[in-house]
Amino acid sequence: MNLETRIDARLWEAIQNSHESRNHTGAILDALYFLSNLIRKRTGLESDGVALAGQAFGGKSPKLKVNKLQSESDWNVQRGVEQLLRGIYQSIRNPRSHEKHADTQQDAEAIILFINYMVKTIDKSKSPFTKSAFLERVFDPDFFENERYAKLLVDEIPLKTRLEVFIDVYRQKETGDWKKLRCFVDALLAKLREEDLPQVYEVVSEELKHTDSEHTVISILQIIPSNCWEHFEEIARLRIENKLIQSIKEGFARSEGKCYRGVLGTWASRLGEHFLFKDQLVDCILSKFQSSEGHQNYVFKFMFEYLKQLLDPPSELVISLIASELKKGNKRFYDGLTHTMELYGPESWKIPFKDLYENFVEAEPTPEDFADDIPF
Repeated sequence: MNLETRIDARLWEAIQNSHESRNHTGAILDALYFLSNLIRKRTGLESDGVALAGQAFGGKSPKLKVNKLQSESDWNVQRGVEQLLRGIYQSIRNPRSHEKHADTQQDAEAIILFINYMVKTIDKSKSPFTKSAFLERVFDPDFFENERYAKLLVDEIPLKTRLEVFIDVYRQKETGDWKKLRCFVDALLAKLREEDLPQVYEVVSEELKHTDSEHTVISILQIIPSNCWEHFEEIARLRIENKLIQSIKEGFARSEGKCYRGVLGTWASRLGEHFLFKDQLVDCILSKFQSSEGHQNYVFKFMFEYLKQLLDPPSELVISLIASELKKGNKRFYDGLTHTMELYGPESWKIPFKDLYENFVEAEPTPEDFADDIPF
């Protein structure tokens, strides 16, 4: 018998060496190894043998369906395939794995032909999970931006496919609603295998090292949790942190808070304690306090609450600068402290300014206060 022409090419490749060297038992075990890997690949399962057969084809919601499961007859066939696979592991593989066997060529070819039949059955079976259909649900306009919903969605992804799904979603990050994608990515990263996380960090780092698109950087900062920042390559982090600082230096906002320049820099607040250029970032923010009104507006609108996290307690320079402006009756500094003094700000920021804040008197506007360096 020319076995090569009668079985699936993938199966033949798996058994060829053993078969041609007349290691008949080895060829049978090679075929069964291929069969198990095929089931794992289709389902994302990591089990083996009888457990693998039961998890893949058994239960009320089997991962692989051999038909539509709409009638009792359909279910009988489904259960029959499960039992056939269980029998293959119990009566063929296990004895040969645990003790020496002397299989003839005829026995080996008969078993391999039967395994080939099961391979065809598995290939034709339908899996409830297909990546393309799943991605449509992630980018669905009706995606429910809810932690529980995202977790349930992630649970549908086979374990071994989750990294692929992350990469596909990441590649399409600029086409979806970032808040919904962030919700999904949070849930997905929490369920990835530990061995998959380095590849996640590598994929993101590689793009951060090369992209010149502010929109791309913002999209990454929007959907990737800030606690991932310290895991990216140092060269990528330094490059993007420099971009953020340069953007903050240019940052300009009107009194109503509208940002005219420095949009990218506003996203620095998400990285917080993970910044490598933390000292440079603080110096940049403080220098804007001493600049024109538009630059101060930018700081108070997008950076001030973040500064409290970076400097807790505040430095002597910060205390001196803010105290001086409060004494001058600078309303922007008074308003910037309101959340801290009256709600849940850190105590280290309340104490130095308590008296000045409580006794604050706003200065009368002067012509100089309206001098703006708005770009035209």
